[in-house]
Amino acid sequence: RRRAGPRRRGASARSAMSAEDLILPAAASLVDQLDKRVLIILRDGRNLVGVMRSFDQFSNVVLEDTFERRVVVPTDDAAAPVYGDVPLGLYVVRGDSVVLLGEIGADAEASPKHPTQLPIEEVIALEQSGRAKPAVVWDIEES
Repeated sequence: RRRAGPRRRGASARSAMSAEDLILPAAASLVDQLDKRVLIILRDGRNLVGVMRSFDQFSNVVLEDTFERRVVVPTDDAAAPVYGDVPLGLYVVRGDSVVLLGEIGADAEASPKHPTQLPIEEVIALEQSGRAKPAVVWDIEES
């Protein structure tokens, strides 16, 4: 005969598990980055920085207060890398174009090893004059 009501077997083991103990598959693992500043590197080499507000099962991501970060390395070996930010606002990123997604901590940008921020016009002028080159060039073939 079958018992009515909730099952008791295994209930204590389940209640002892916390949210940190869960290992989420695929896109669901992005839940840890919700409402945090993230850096997304795209297949075309662009770097986007913004606050991750939402995602779906295809890893499509919605970013708020987004800007494109352009990092360049001066050809003069003594000069340190610099970057400029292009404001984009609210941005939707297709999941299949994401190469890397990671949280950006405030301490990382405050580090002395972090590139110096310049106005974006100066960064573009450095690139166009040949006095600087992009910090990272992705060689990812389109399929």
